[in-house]
Amino acid sequence: MLSDESLRRSGPARPAAGGGPGAAPHARPVWPLALTAALVAALIAVPAFAGSPGWLGRLSELVTGSPLRPEHAVVLALALALVARGVLLRRRAAWYGLVTLALLGLLAVLSGDDPPWRLPLLAAALGGLWLERGRFPVRPHPERVRTAVRTGALLLAAATLFSLVFGGLSVRSVGDVASGLGATGAPMDGASWLPGVLGLAGAAGLLVLVITLLAPDPAPPPGDEAERVRVAGLVLHPGSDTLAPFALRRDKAYVFSADGRAAIGYRVLFGMAVAGGDPVGDPASHADAVRAFLAMCRTTGWRPAVLGASDALLPAWGPCRSIGFGDEVVIRPAEFTLSGRKMRNVRQAVRRTENFGVSSEILPERELTPVLRAKLLDVASRSLGGAAERGFSMNLDELLTGYHPGAIVAVAYDEDKEPIAFQRYVTAGEGVSLDAMRRAPGGPNGVNERLIVEMVEYAAAHGHGLVSLNFAAFRELLDAGERGLLEKAGYRALHLLDPWIAVESLYLFDKKFRPSYKPRSVVFRSWFDIAWLAAALLTLEFGRTRPAQRAAGPITEPVHHLGPS
Repeated sequence: MLSDESLRRSGPARPAAGGGPGAAPHARPVWPLALTAALVAALIAVPAFAGSPGWLGRLSELVTGSPLRPEHAVVLALALALVARGVLLRRRAAWYGLVTLALLGLLAVLSGDDPPWRLPLLAAALGGLWLERGRFPVRPHPERVRTAVRTGALLLAAATLFSLVFGGLSVRSVGDVASGLGATGAPMDGASWLPGVLGLAGAAGLLVLVITLLAPDPAPPPGDEAERVRVAGLVLHPGSDTLAPFALRRDKAYVFSADGRAAIGYRVLFGMAVAGGDPVGDPASHADAVRAFLAMCRTTGWRPAVLGASDALLPAWGPCRSIGFGDEVVIRPAEFTLSGRKMRNVRQAVRRTENFGVSSEILPERELTPVLRAKLLDVASRSLGGAAERGFSMNLDELLTGYHPGAIVAVAYDEDKEPIAFQRYVTAGEGVSLDAMRRAPGGPNGVNERLIVEMVEYAAAHGHGLVSLNFAAFRELLDAGERGLLEKAGYRALHLLDPWIAVESLYLFDKKFRPSYKPRSVVFRSWFDIAWLAAALLTLEFGRTRPAQRAAGPITEPVHHLGPS
């Protein structure tokens, strides 16, 4: 039997298209119900505002049944406002909350606490909610439910201990703590200030519980070895994108198209499920992989996003928004030449390394000897100053371990045959993509240019149609001859931040090779997600999460998990 996690990764069944009777219930809009819940929350809050018009107070009693104390009104209004947002996000917990409120109202009528004229109104509300239950596919994750239960139990235990130790509550009156947390106004012994403190703690606890139950699913664990083997096979498909190899990062989870011929690698951060680049595998199944990814996001509550989507696949993302934020830098080996005035800087850089006695070689990563591997890892560590690797959309892991298939290493040696720089490339589809570029401090200038030129020649000799170097973020802004006021401010910000994010310096380095550019976009669900999107993308791309330490000892045998090189 397949687990829930397996079903999510494989991609749930596709809902019926369109908005008619055959359409999936959750395809219909929920904003009317969310707006109604928000209006009810506003009416509940009326007693908290002194001097409200009498007609507004009567409307408030229409939804509450009887006047609320101001403190109750504030807490319930805030809780219901959160529920209204949960309705808009199609959270099943929000539906449960609305049903619970309607049932409590019915019990109040049946017990005589509320007037009987509210009975048909509440019954109609319950009936309507029952009919709309299919619009809320995002069920509370078991971990969120367990967290809510633990939080409630901890709150009750802490409030009881506090009341006994500091509040003067007697042991025989311990049962009154629950009433105090609910701010029911029931009499209780102990200090005069204790009911107010318990009521405040109960209000905060209620809001925390609501937020917890309405939260999206936690981030999933990375894909297992079986899934990664499947993805490695898809990366080798001739139609795979130049960003495809980076789907093999060990921190990514996967969702597959229904036929299993395409997949998307993604990470979840701040509730954003961020895919890196286009799907990998057969282009004919890319759109189906996108549908599976979006369907998974609907059932988990994650906000879908893509960093580095190509223009060709933007239509497959349907109603999602997109922003072009830069270009992938690519060189076509068949068209590359060092001749001409425009390539003078690159020629001079290559000649400079030759004058310094620099030599080089290109070999599969899995053929690195343990001694050479240790020396190259030392170069990598010194190149970063002992800092950690960073990157997401065009950055792989397992540096020089031989873990990833198709990895190629270009190595530069000084005149004493000691390695001073290296670049790692990974193969995918019709080309090779640069993953890591490391040069030891103090090495001669021009080594990186030399290795790139030799890799382009290697790609031409081995039938690779493209060499993807890296990503030029905001290229149009950096390349603009004339800038308006906003463009000047943006350019100035990039220039000042360059020591940390290296956007401008990387663009100027790439520009020397006279490359072609492949536009890439950020895809996201809604403009309301923009703050979370920015936080997630900046953390993924510039957050340093993996230590670049020197090897503790030589690796005697590279791993061979993902198939042949």
